[in-house]
This record gives sequence, C-alpha cells and structure tokens, in this order.
Amino acid sequence: MTDELTTLDHIDRITVPGNPFAEPANEYYALLCLRTGLEFLYRQAEKCDQIALKQLDPNKQYFSFGNSPLLTGIPYQLLTCAFHWYSISACQYVRTIGAIAYLQDNSRPIPPEYVKSVIPEVLAFRDKVAAHFAWSSKHSQDNEAERLASIIPQVAFFEDTFQVQALTVSKVSSGKSSNSEVMQPWSITKIHQRLRERYWPEEIKSD
Repeated sequence: MTDELTTLDHIDRITVPGNPFAEPANEYYALLCLRTGLEFLYRQAEKCDQIALKQLDPNKQYFSFGNSPLLTGIPYQLLTCAFHWYSISACQYVRTIGAIAYLQDNSRPIPPEYVKSVIPEVLAFRDKVAAHFAWSSKHSQDNEAERLASIIPQVAFFEDTFQVQALTVSKVSSGKSSNSEVMQPWSITKIHQRLRERYWPEEIKSD
C-alpha cells in the first residue's frame, strides 16, 4: 500500500490514490491527451493576443469585432476554430475529472454539474456553438436569440485578449422576446490560466 496521493483538482481537493499518470491508461491517458491539446491551443491563442497588443496603443481601450483594419496578421478563421476545439476539449477534461470524483464519492456533484460550476461560459459555447450550431436545430433548450448568436461571427478583441460570445443578442420572434445572455464572453488565454490554477499549478511555475 502507498500513502501517495495525486491531486486532480487543487481547488475542490479531488485526489486519487497513488500516481495514475506514471503509467497512464484509460481515463488518465485521456486526461493527458486533452491537457496537451489544451496547452497547444492556449499557446496559439496567446500568440494572437500578443500580435494584437503590439499593434494597439496601450494607453487606449479597444473593442474590435470582426475583421478590423486595426488588427492585421490575425488568422481569424483558425482562431475561431481554436475556440471550438478548446471548448470541446476543456469540457471533456473537466467532465472527466468530475466523473472520477463522483465515482469515488457520490455526494459530489454529478459530472455535468461539476462542469457547469467550473467553466459555465465555456460550457454554454460548447453546447450552443462548438458541439453544433444552435441555429441548425430546434432544440427546446435554445431560444431564438441563442440560435442567431450561435451562427454570427464570434471572435472579438477586448482590452487585452481575443474572446467569443462578446455580444448579447436580443430578438423578437412571433411576438416573443429572447436574448443570448447565458452565452457569456470568455477568452482561451484567461480560461486556460484559470484551469492551470485548478488543475496544473506546476505549469504556472514553469511558464
């Protein structure tokens, strides 16, 4: 028997016995793959932020939506896809941690609720944009404003980072009003820094 513990979530104190990452299999190998992919996408998004910041006056505040002439050299289409990929992988990672925790202790939140508590804005994007455009379906959980918001160009630059879901869409359809306020703005770089603090604090020290 070993007293060694591996911490999977440093905020909610989710631990498992031993070191399952020493010879990873199944869910632990999946976690390593997802973590590597998330780190890669973070680095790409960070490069885009840095390119933008070099072109803007640091003494001014900016909000840029779409293909702005103020910003050149940004691969907007690829960056848009990076947000899609990141949201899918981040939700997979967090949900897997939640599942491991729930299997150990069923008094903990079920995996979907755990994801909602950790990255609610990323989950909304995953559900209404990245997994499928809400616009392309008539899912009862999506309103008309969310359907419209899911298909309009997503990437905006605000303050110091690129983000999605930067605009709240309102729509009146058949006399019924709706809005997309559940789709809150988020940035790959800022979300990844939050995930590092929770899951991989050693990355902060080595960056």
